[in-house]
Amino acid sequence: MARSCVFCGGAPVTNEHVYPRWLAEGFPEKMRTDRAMMGSYSDQSSLRRHFGRMLTAQVKAVCEPCNSGWMSALEGRVKPYLLSMIKGEIVELPPEAQEVLATWTLKTALMCQVMLPQDQPNLPAELFTDLYQDRQPAQEMKVFCGYMMPPRYLNRWSPMENRSVPRTIRQRRADGSVFEAWATVVTIRIGYAVVQLVSAGPKGLRYELGFGNYSPYVEPVWPIRETFSWPPRALKTLQEFNVFTDPLRQVGQPLPE
Repeated sequence: MARSCVFCGGAPVTNEHVYPRWLAEGFPEKMRTDRAMMGSYSDQSSLRRHFGRMLTAQVKAVCEPCNSGWMSALEGRVKPYLLSMIKGEIVELPPEAQEVLATWTLKTALMCQVMLPQDQPNLPAELFTDLYQDRQPAQEMKVFCGYMMPPRYLNRWSPMENRSVPRTIRQRRADGSVFEAWATVVTIRIGYAVVQLVSAGPKGLRYELGFGNYSPYVEPVWPIRETFSWPPRALKTLQEFNVFTDPLRQVGQPLPE
């Protein structure tokens, strides 16, 4: 049976790179490899890990008009900012740069999910069509950026890493009734640059995130704000990165009965 485009529903679909090859232009010399780490967690905290050549990874899930149209244009708009961030250079991010970086982060998080599908997706299918229609993240989404000293895994440098961590959270309304909310945090590290998407539902859910002692390591880019300079304080250890990639770890605690 023929597959349709995950964004617009069009057909036929073509091969599309999950990550653009130009990302490697920013890798430090010691990381000139496209082998990278990718982890996807279920709500029961079980980890699926993939270590492979992510810059050559392709998925057959996008139609040609999307591939060569708005997706290609998005890559062209984000490249000047993201490439400098990957190199660890100081970058001024005005509101228009924040919007394109946030949109690219959402698009890439969705494509990563297509590359490593799960029985229960961490991000719902409606986010694909919402992005196609709106060309930007939803207002209730949050996107952050950070700066990471690239770590080593198994005695090799990992120039890229992707983590997807979902949570199911029981919330209580003002009237005392309880409802179930979901949230997924997708963190993408490329060279020295870190971008992070927080998506939660049901649709329209309002929430705030606090990073506590890690606030100096985090710069919000969505919803957009006034121009700021990147990078913030550097994450230097895997322990710090682990905390950064799971800001909902305390929120997920069950409510008392």
